[in-house]
Amino acid sequence: MKKIVLIFVAFCISFSSFSQDDFQTIFGGDVSISGFGGPFMSFTSLNGDFAHMMGGGGGVLISKRMFLGGFGLGNTTQHTFDYTNPITGAETSEMDLEFDYGGLYFGYIFAPNKPIHPAIYLQTGWGDVSLNENNQRRINDNVFVLNPSLELEINMTRFFRMGIGVNYQYVSGVNLNGLGNEDFSYPGGFLSFKFGWFN
Repeated sequence: MKKIVLIFVAFCISFSSFSQDDFQTIFGGDVSISGFGGPFMSFTSLNGDFAHMMGGGGGVLISKRMFLGGFGLGNTTQHTFDYTNPITGAETSEMDLEFDYGGLYFGYIFAPNKPIHPAIYLQTGWGDVSLNENNQRRINDNVFVLNPSLELEINMTRFFRMGIGVNYQYVSGVNLNGLGNEDFSYPGGFLSFKFGWFN
């Protein structure tokens, strides 16, 4: 999953290097089409402990306000979990707990020409909760993630924006002995760095 995330981030960043302005439509009027991409980080909790998530994303920006794209995230902080086999009752001590996910990324930007402006986003997709031992995946569970966000964007230059925001990471489908949806569903904050053409 993390290799897929890295490949996707590289694609998004390369995509953001070109844009198309003043696109003519058959219904009249001008619709600007551009692109952006870049890394972002999220601060949340995993199983009650502070967690740092790192990833990236990007998409197509329509008329400076609406966008649709994709994203990927994975935890960088180390987490361990003592897993008990529900059948045998045997306990495996300190297995590494990892969480990553990716999917669709879309939203709306308000007053994008203002130096500081708000935006609302929604990230939704699928991911994995895995327990690893000696760098080998032993137990894996597929999950669904819904991540609504509210952000303040700062126009640093015509080609670079920074953002700071809050979100709520809702996770469904966790079915591991001793772990549930509530161990991954938390409010949090994030920083974003977007490179592209915003005019």
